[in-house]
Amino acid sequence: MFTVELDVYAGPYDLLLKLIMREELEVFEVPLRRLVELYRSTHLAPDLERDTEFADSATALVLLKSRLLSPLLEPAEAGEEAPLLSPEELAGRLKEYLKIRRAAERLADRFKANAGYHPSAVSLPPRRERLAISRGRLLETARRVFSRAPEPQTHHLGPITVTVQELAALIEAALTRGPRSFDEIVSGMDRLRTAVAFAAALSLSSEGRLNLLQSEPLGPITLEPRP
Repeated sequence: MFTVELDVYAGPYDLLLKLIMREELEVFEVPLRRLVELYRSTHLAPDLERDTEFADSATALVLLKSRLLSPLLEPAEAGEEAPLLSPEELAGRLKEYLKIRRAAERLADRFKANAGYHPSAVSLPPRRERLAISRGRLLETARRVFSRAPEPQTHHLGPITVTVQELAALIEAALTRGPRSFDEIVSGMDRLRTAVAFAAALSLSSEGRLNLLQSEPLGPITLEPRP
């Protein structure tokens, strides 16, 4: 709205109100009479809307300052005159003023940015356009869709020497004498057979043919036959 030059603050008037709302600046430190004089010296030409907005916010400041200086009034009873606004209600009024002020400024900026543009009730019909695709691109797409995926390379893999079924049978045979630890069952096996034995144990557990017991994370695993 206008720039304020006071001993305790120098800057936009709206920011002054915001500081008072946040209690970062005491309203007692703001000379309200000097505030009115600055406004009158800045805006010489009368403007009803602008002057009304300033009068409303300045009145709220005066009432807020007076409520803080005087004790709170008792609530009015039936038939009596309603009590004056509390400091919290006055602060809420200032907050609403700042919100409406910012919204009005945003709308004014948008109206200014869209000056010369007028909405029309007539909608344009959709334009019919042909999709242009080159022959080469179409053939390349068809080739990728209908061609078979290349066979994966398996020359680096060794021959399969053990199966899950074989180690599942070995585990079940070991459990005929009661629960056994997994480390005991795979003792002497290489890494490949140990990994396949673990897969076989998981398969037997999922089929409900044994229980996998582990008392702690990363601890030893015990295999227990189910009845």
